Amino acid sequence: MTDIRYIVRSEWIKLGSVRSTWWCLGVATLLVPVFGALTALSVDPVEAAALPKAWLVEGGFDPLEPLSAVLLAQFAFGVLGVLTVTSEYSTGQIRSSLLAVPQRRRLLTAKLAVLAAAVAAVASALTFGTFFLTQALYPDGLGIGLGDGGAWKALLGSVAYTVFIAVFGFAVGAAVRGTGAAVTVFMAVTFVVMSALPAVLPSSLQEQAVHYTFIGLARSLTTLQPDPQPGMPVAALLLAAYAALVLVPVLLLAERRDD
Repeated sequence: MTDIRYIVRSEWIKLGSVRSTWWCLGVATLLVPVFGALTALSVDPVEAAALPKAWLVEGGFDPLEPLSAVLLAQFAFGVLGVLTVTSEYSTGQIRSSLLAVPQRRRLLTAKLAVLAAAVAAVASALTFGTFFLTQALYPDGLGIGLGDGGAWKALLGSVAYTVFIAVFGFAVGAAVRGTGAAVTVFMAVTFVVMSALPAVLPSSLQEQAVHYTFIGLARSLTTLQPDPQPGMPVAALLLAAYAALVLVPVLLLAERRDD
């Protein structure tokens, strides 16, 4: 099978037939709106109304704060990315897949395209759905629309970060191949290394370095602040570079590695 359309269709069916896919997406679908709603309901209406909007001044009232729940659910999308590759290696199904599609690079590319499309669709529904839900839950005068303060750009940034974290998980899974080891590496890099790295740098660089971790870049993509550091385009490029750092070597060496 060499036609990329048939390969993509086959990978789409495989992704939907794996139970872990629905567990990961189910956890994210539960976490994001529930924590977002709880955050919106916990806002003190008098105190919030007295603050300027976040896009007018730093430290102002941020109507998008409930969407930080998307960052809370990033582990579910990352693990989904890992399992998209490693589940076939753990069951031995990868041998059948490679018999059908001997071009390993093409097979991995199809898996990646299907994963990115599925995560983008789910993340878009969760992000925009939670946005409208939480704005409706705010007391009168605190909710905003998509056009206020460039909120739509922050929502798209949230979707882009979610796709990134799934692609990064996929890259780690394709590099390591074993589910347990790959999930461990993904969690360690995302939640331990990225958090600890600024602390080992000279004190003069620590504050700036925080902006270039995964979470720091995610906040640049999802903020209402007019001048985030780094800016949205730079943050998006740096996240793409993080993913490419792992993914490109995996794709280049795909044809040479043993099964």
